[in-house]
Amino acid sequence: MGIPVKRKEPLSGLVVFMRDGKNFVFSNPVLVGFLIFWFYAGCYAGGESDQEYNLEWEEIRDFDAAIFADSGRQAASLSLQDCIARALAHNLDIRIGSYDPAIKMADIVQAEAVFDAVIFSSAQFENDDLGNPDTGFFTRTVTTGGGGTKQVKVPTDPFIRQQDYNYALGLRKRLPTGATIELAQRLRRLRQQESGLFYSPFYEWSLDLQVRQPLLRDFGIDLNRATINAARNSYGISQQQFNLLVMQRIAELESKYWSLVFARQRVRILEQLLFQARTTLSRLEQRTTLDAAGGVIARNRGLIERTRGDLISAQNDLLQQQDRLLENINDPNLAVGGAWEIIPTDRPTIQEYKVDRSESLQIALQMRPELIAQRLTIDTAGLGVGVAQNQLLPRLDLIARQQNNGPGVSYDSAWDGQYGFDTISYLLGLSFEFPLGNRAARANLIKSEHEQQQEKLRLENFREQVLTDVSVSLHELQRSYQEIDARRLSEAAEADELRAYLAQESTDAAIDANFLNRKLDAQERLARAQIVLAQTILRYNSALVDLHRAQGTLLHYNNIKLAELSP
Repeated sequence: MGIPVKRKEPLSGLVVFMRDGKNFVFSNPVLVGFLIFWFYAGCYAGGESDQEYNLEWEEIRDFDAAIFADSGRQAASLSLQDCIARALAHNLDIRIGSYDPAIKMADIVQAEAVFDAVIFSSAQFENDDLGNPDTGFFTRTVTTGGGGTKQVKVPTDPFIRQQDYNYALGLRKRLPTGATIELAQRLRRLRQQESGLFYSPFYEWSLDLQVRQPLLRDFGIDLNRATINAARNSYGISQQQFNLLVMQRIAELESKYWSLVFARQRVRILEQLLFQARTTLSRLEQRTTLDAAGGVIARNRGLIERTRGDLISAQNDLLQQQDRLLENINDPNLAVGGAWEIIPTDRPTIQEYKVDRSESLQIALQMRPELIAQRLTIDTAGLGVGVAQNQLLPRLDLIARQQNNGPGVSYDSAWDGQYGFDTISYLLGLSFEFPLGNRAARANLIKSEHEQQQEKLRLENFREQVLTDVSVSLHELQRSYQEIDARRLSEAAEADELRAYLAQESTDAAIDANFLNRKLDAQERLARAQIVLAQTILRYNSALVDLHRAQGTLLHYNNIKLAELSP
């Protein structure tokens, strides 16, 4: 049914009422006056039903009906836990960040692999055809012409022609003390064209054992495991950074969820205000000939247009909040850009959350991922200082080697000979090295110490930031809760005033334009009070989420357990 529009025609004594496109013309002024009285009495004697007004906040905050039902959008009801579960499974930032701990875990394996045993082998063939500057002579018996014999000296071949085959197969391992141990089985086959060798070809098997142990620089289990410990710290840091990332995304999601709830509440409140303002405007226009001044009607029309503009803006904000929430979730089944209407099923809490300030600060100092990660960073810097101090020492290495040799005319005889322990060689020695000035090691130590102090100061900076973060969150949580009480009382007072107007309408009291104007003011003030109350509740719930984020307990608060790899 359209809004009744009344106008006065140029003809004297003729009033035309246009309603739904139909014209009703009356020429009798007495009859017209009677009909006008009857019309207004029917409209205002009984007043408007209380069902047209949501005067209780508990009714307003539970708006879960579709707002865009006529726009072809598909409704999707989501609880907060459902949104969190979807985000944990599909959020792209979380999925990208989840690879970092696994990458750092691979760094630990790489650092530990330094101490893995290594199998090595080699095969070498050498053919020598060289001039021999040390040509000697050998004695040979020859027969003379008379049938006798004599000894003559014959020079040897002035060239060396030989073939040398060398094979090795062994095992090498680095020990946590810094030592390197090597065990190798070697085979040599040497053949000369000259018969100067005792055996030609000559075979030699040898079992070699060699140990090189640093005594000063690079000595010590802690020193040699420093790289592994640093990699473990790096892995722990990546885990804390991932925890921080998840907390940030979940905090953003919860804030967007409650913002969506507020946006829907605001749309509903403005829709109700717009409806009531239009109804009041219709009644004021019907009293133009009685007591409704043009300024009052113009003011009402201005309120309608202002509310309509606010409603359009609120609907736009609602759609934007939906898109931001869907972007945070990244669920392919709820793609951003789809024709969705997300209907939150959870309602923001208005229950007081009591927390001890000092306890909250202590929890934050223990649980905040940034502080845990920074402590690990300081520990890594300490490892660097220890390594740098060790590098100031001179290098003094103990070297020990033993060989069991087995020469022979064949593979088998040489193999058996090495275990006869008749030919055993060994070496024992020291190797010393020290750079003059040792400037590189000294500079590295100064650098490491400065880096350690820098990280300690950074920890203090983080600590102050965390304490400030928690303190600000506590203030917002406590003050917004106190504000809720004031806003609820304000909203209740505005609702009581409007009830008084509605009660007056339901009686036989005279209803004039001034009354309708005051009622319109009450409707507008109630709507604004409801919006402010909804916004305050939004702030309170956002502050509650932010407090748990600031304490580092948001994952525990939402019962989220992130899987951790075992280094």
